[in-house]
Amino acid sequence: MTYRIAIAGAGTTGLALAGFLRAGGHEVSLFERFDKASPVGAGLLIQPTGLAVMARLGVDKALIARSARIKTLYGRTHTGRTVFDLSYDILGRHIFGLGVHRASLFQVLYDHAVAAGAKIHTACAAESVTTHADGLMSLKTKGGDFGPFDLVVDCTGRHSKLAERHADIRMNRAYPYGAFWGVCRDPGQVFGRGGLQQRYDAAKVMIGTLAIGKRPGSEDDHIAFFWSLAARDLERVRAEGLDAWKARVLDYWPDMAPFVAQLETFDDLTWAEYGHKALRSRVKGRLVFAGDAAHAMSPQLGQGANLGLIDACVLGEAINGSPDIDAALDHYQRARRNHLGFYHRASLWMTPFFQSDSKAAPFVRDLCFAPMCYTPWLKDEMMRTLAGMKTGLFSHIDPGQWHQDYAIRRRRG
Repeated sequence: MTYRIAIAGAGTTGLALAGFLRAGGHEVSLFERFDKASPVGAGLLIQPTGLAVMARLGVDKALIARSARIKTLYGRTHTGRTVFDLSYDILGRHIFGLGVHRASLFQVLYDHAVAAGAKIHTACAAESVTTHADGLMSLKTKGGDFGPFDLVVDCTGRHSKLAERHADIRMNRAYPYGAFWGVCRDPGQVFGRGGLQQRYDAAKVMIGTLAIGKRPGSEDDHIAFFWSLAARDLERVRAEGLDAWKARVLDYWPDMAPFVAQLETFDDLTWAEYGHKALRSRVKGRLVFAGDAAHAMSPQLGQGANLGLIDACVLGEAINGSPDIDAALDHYQRARRNHLGFYHRASLWMTPFFQSDSKAAPFVRDLCFAPMCYTPWLKDEMMRTLAGMKTGLFSHIDPGQWHQDYAIRRRRG
């Protein structure tokens, strides 16, 4: 049976979901708030779980061609003390992450959704839904009213108007720390060979670089650069000027000189705010919440886009494989519970160690994390956590096995 489905939000989750649903023959309409569907942000890390979703969608090779393979994750304090030192090889030589520019990820998913036949409506910010007596739904947007639909899926992110109006929100709070993000050319692959690297000064300063391959429109290799900052200090830093900020970056990390030299104004940087959001239920009737609209969290475990991709796959495959849409939505709820629950808790727990005013948390981090990276079993579990594989303290999913039959499987050990 096929359905008429509206997806609010043409970001990572919405576009991936459109691709899965079109593969099932459903009529899919995407509603985007901008005048032109486009990505927001700089770089991100696609974990093995997210890459498994891209493979299932059939676009993994296209994404890999535009990205940088990430094999190592390394962080140390500004005084030279190692905090973490991990490699995806711990999990298997075939396991790796992908550093990717958001525009590259967007283009791969957008092209696939359009080619599959999804209809995209721009300048249509979703505002509310109405369920009619016959069970069908209409979607109200700033660009007009649309419908009827059998199902509406909200993929509009943490600040979703649909979630504010219709969902039972258990938690939605902003983190006090955000980050500046920028993209710089790295033609000599100075940082491109290093995967993900970070530098820390307690939990108040965190600087990082991530190799992201080729930026759209350029044949040069690039890195994404980020600088953690308390939101309360944002205007002060801007008022002090870019040169003062660059000097502070170089005090901590002199090797960044050729990269910060490429930044001419603060307009070359993107300010990102983070928050933690959780709903009591990701399904309300025939309105479904996915991605950050349902479960935003801090970026410390690098899972945002990956969790959204998995949501899209599980929901899309459930709808495609069930003659009963309500049974499919119930499966989506249950199938995502353990995985999302683990990362919600882990994200809350980890954030103070890397972005906070705490003195105790980074002291414990600097003392304990490096030995854990070299301890059997613990290093495996740390890497599985960062790879997006954990579903509980002693359970995880295997992206390789998962890709073969695409059912979430829990494994011990």
